[in-house]
Amino acid sequence: MLEIMRENASGWIIKILFAVIIIAFVFAFGMSGLNSSGDPTVATVNGQVITRADYETMYNRAAENIRRANPDLPPAQVRSPEFKQRVLGELISQKLLLGEADKLGIRASDKEVAAGIAAIAAFKDANGKFDQTRYQAALREIRQTPAEFEESYRSDLTMEKVKDAVAASVDVSETQARQIFDWISEQVRLDYIEVLPVDFRNEIKIGEAEVEAYYKANQDRFSIPAQVTLRTLAFTPANLAKYQTVTDDEIKDYYAANKDTLGEPETIHARHILVAVKDSAPQAEQDKAKVRIDKLYQEAKSGADFAELAVKNSDGPSAPNGGDLGWFGKGAMVPGFEEAAFALNKGEVSKPVRTPFGWHIIKVEDKKESTVKTLDEAKDEIKTRLAEEKASDKANDLLDQATDRLVSGMPLKNIAAELGIETVTTDPMPAQFLAQTFGMNAEAAKAVTGLTPGEAYKSPVAVNGGYMLVEKAEDIPASVMALPLVRQTITNTLKDQKGAELAEQEAEKIHAALTGPDAGAAAKKYASRIKTTQPFNRQGNIPELGLSQPLAKAAFNAPDKNWFKLVYTMPGGGAVVARLNERIPSSDKNWQEQKQFWLAQVGQNYRHEAVAAFMDDLSKNAEIDIARPDILK
Repeated sequence: MLEIMRENASGWIIKILFAVIIIAFVFAFGMSGLNSSGDPTVATVNGQVITRADYETMYNRAAENIRRANPDLPPAQVRSPEFKQRVLGELISQKLLLGEADKLGIRASDKEVAAGIAAIAAFKDANGKFDQTRYQAALREIRQTPAEFEESYRSDLTMEKVKDAVAASVDVSETQARQIFDWISEQVRLDYIEVLPVDFRNEIKIGEAEVEAYYKANQDRFSIPAQVTLRTLAFTPANLAKYQTVTDDEIKDYYAANKDTLGEPETIHARHILVAVKDSAPQAEQDKAKVRIDKLYQEAKSGADFAELAVKNSDGPSAPNGGDLGWFGKGAMVPGFEEAAFALNKGEVSKPVRTPFGWHIIKVEDKKESTVKTLDEAKDEIKTRLAEEKASDKANDLLDQATDRLVSGMPLKNIAAELGIETVTTDPMPAQFLAQTFGMNAEAAKAVTGLTPGEAYKSPVAVNGGYMLVEKAEDIPASVMALPLVRQTITNTLKDQKGAELAEQEAEKIHAALTGPDAGAAAKKYASRIKTTQPFNRQGNIPELGLSQPLAKAAFNAPDKNWFKLVYTMPGGGAVVARLNERIPSSDKNWQEQKQFWLAQVGQNYRHEAVAAFMDDLSKNAEIDIARPDILK
C-alpha cells in the first residue's frame, strides 16, 4: 500500500486513497477524535450528567445501525438536527429510567446479566452454546471491553425491568378486547346517488380566455428546466460502424451461419388514452385519475370512437393524433404497458393499465407476427452488425489518439477531422438527464454540467457501449412551455374542474329534493339512480366510490337511515348523496377464532400506552438542562 502511495503521490489515486482513509477514520472514531474541545457536559437530567463522550458514543452507534439498515441513506440524514435530537432524547430517557430504577430499588442481577448475554445468538458456537472467544471477538469489532458491554447490558435490563413493572399494572379484560374488536370489525352499507364530472363533459365549453388565464396563473406547472447542448465524439461500436467497410461475401457468410436469428419480431400498431398522474401525487389526485380512466374505459368498451376519445381526453402527446403510437415491437414501451398491449388481439381494448406516467387504455389497431428475413431483407442489418464488430476492435486505439489530442488542448471538431470521424451535437436536454441519456455516472454528469460553453471535459466519459469525449456547446436557461403545446391539457383540466362543480351543484339539488317537503315524490323520481355499496369498514375505502374518511365517518355515526345532512365530494371529483342502508355487526364466530390474538394485541397496545404515559410524566417532572444545544445543530 505504501509503495503504491509513493508512486502516485502527485496523482489522483493518492487523493482517492487519502479520502477513503479519512472517511474510515471518522466512522471508526466518531466526532470526538476530531473535535474534543469544549464543555464535556452535554446535558443534565435531575443532576445526572450526560457527557460529550456519552452522546458521541450513542450517536456513532445509532448512525452505524441506521447505515447498516439503509446503505443508500444520504449522509446528511444522520447529521440532521432531528437525528441528533433523537439521540439526545434517548439518552435523557435512559437517565430518567435509571434514576427511577434507583428510587424503586430495581437493578438487574449478575445472574440475569450473565443469562441474557449467554442467550445472544452472535455469541454462540455451532452447537448453540455460549463461546467466550466469539464473545470477545464480537466486542472487539464494536470497540468495547467485556466490562463496558456488561455494564451497558445491565442498564438495558434494568430499564426493561422498570418498564415491565409499569406495564404489569395494566390488565386487559375480555370485555375491553371485545369492544375494540367489535368497533374495528363493524361494517356498513350505503345507499347512494353519485353524480360524476364526466356526465357534464360534453356540455362544458372552455373559452380561449379561460385557457390563457389558467396558463398565466399556473406557469410553474408548464416550466421547462434549464437545459444544455453538448458536442460529443463517441467511441462506441454503434457510432464508429459507419466508417467501416463490409464486403458482400462477409454478409453472405454471416447470413448462412445466423439465418435463424434474423427476422422481424412481432409488432403491433396501437393507440392509447393517457390520464396522467405521478406515483408521488397525493392520494386524492390518484383516486381522481382512476375514476376518470374507468369512465373512459366504459365509454370505449361501449363502442365510442377510440381516436375521438383520445383527442378529447388523453393527456399524452399523441392526443392530437387520436392517441396513435404507430408500429412498435417489444422493448419499446415500459413493461406494464407492453405486456397489456401485446396480450390484446386486433381491435381489442385493454382494461386500465398503470405505469409511472399514469393510467392508460390501449387499443390494438393491427398486429404483425414475427417472420424470418431473406438475405436481401437482412443485408442491411447484417452489414451493421459486422461493421460494429470491426469498429469495436478499433475503438480503444482511436480513443487513445483522441484523448492525447484533447489533453494537448485541441478542439473536439479538429480532433474528429484528424481521425476521420464526426462530432455530434445533441438536442437540448435537462442537465439531470445526462446520466440517463448517455449512461454516464453521476460524478461525470455533474462535471459535464459544470462546464462553460466551448469547454471540453478533459477525460473520456464512460457511456453505454464505450466512451465519448464531451464539449459543452450551449447553456439554455429555464423557460415556460408555449401555450399551444399545453392547450389541450389545460382544457381537460378546466373541464374536470367545471365538471366537478356542476356535479356538486346537481348533487345538492338532488339532496334538497330528497330531504325537502316533497321527499316522497323525490324518492320515486330518483329511485332508479339509487345504488348500494358493498360492505366497508371504518378505514373509509368504499369499493364503489373510493377512499373517503368523511363519508365513512358519517355512515358509522348515522343515527338512522335518513339521507345524510351533507353532500360528499369524492376523490375523483364526483359528488355523492348518501344514507345508511345497513349496519353489519362483528361476527361472534370470528371473535371466538381471533380472541387470543385480540387479547394479546390490545394488551400490548395498552402496555405501550402505559409506558409512554409513565415516561411523559417522568419528563414533565424532571429537571432537564441542555448545556450544549450547539452540538445538536
